[in-house]
Amino acid sequence: MTDIETASQPLESQAEAAQPRPKIWKRRVLSTEELSDRRLKRWAELYETIVLALATLATAWAGYQAGQWNNLQTILNNHATNLRIEASQLAGDAQQSQLVDVTLFTEWVNATALNQPQLADYYRARFRNEFTPAFEAWLATGPQTNPDAPASPFDMPEYRVAALDRADALVEQAGLRIQNAESAGTFGDRYTLSVVILAGALLLGGIANRFEWAELRATVVAIALLILLFCVITIVRLPVA
Repeated sequence: MTDIETASQPLESQAEAAQPRPKIWKRRVLSTEELSDRRLKRWAELYETIVLALATLATAWAGYQAGQWNNLQTILNNHATNLRIEASQLAGDAQQSQLVDVTLFTEWVNATALNQPQLADYYRARFRNEFTPAFEAWLATGPQTNPDAPASPFDMPEYRVAALDRADALVEQAGLRIQNAESAGTFGDRYTLSVVILAGALLLGGIANRFEWAELRATVVAIALLILLFCVITIVRLPVA
């Protein structure tokens, strides 16, 4: 071995020693607390997704039902208004019919009192068909000799005015429509309230992932989930329009 080769060996060793050695990466062992935080965050992310998805669907359904019930309330109120208008018209017709009955009966009484049978028969022939049964039943009680007889045919149970009966029936129907409209409005308001409460669940579910503190994040998600469950149970129990 020559002196040159002998002298070069230390230089090569020095050069190899000067080269950087590759680093060996070791995976850091997570502590129990860190593992717990990771699990909480994973579960929180899962429930965040569930809350946001279900709350969105529930909000859409509740909003749709609120609109349906409000529309039904409007329809029922309009129907009740139309029924009342028709009832008012029928009541006016009934009053005119009653006025005709009173007028003809009064003229018949006057003609009878004046001993004018032809004139009395003239007015009697013009009685309305609805008034005639009551008049005949009243005459059968002997009003001229019987002090216990009703004072006039208008006090007889046979006296009916169809238009007045129809008007009363329409008024009753209108009242039922109004009650149904109020119920529809109540259901619509409950659905609307559910939408408002669900907005809170959506808000909490949306901001939960902003919290780095795992326990706080899990708490916020749990609150959002409870709100969602409450609203879903409330919506399920409400009638569908």
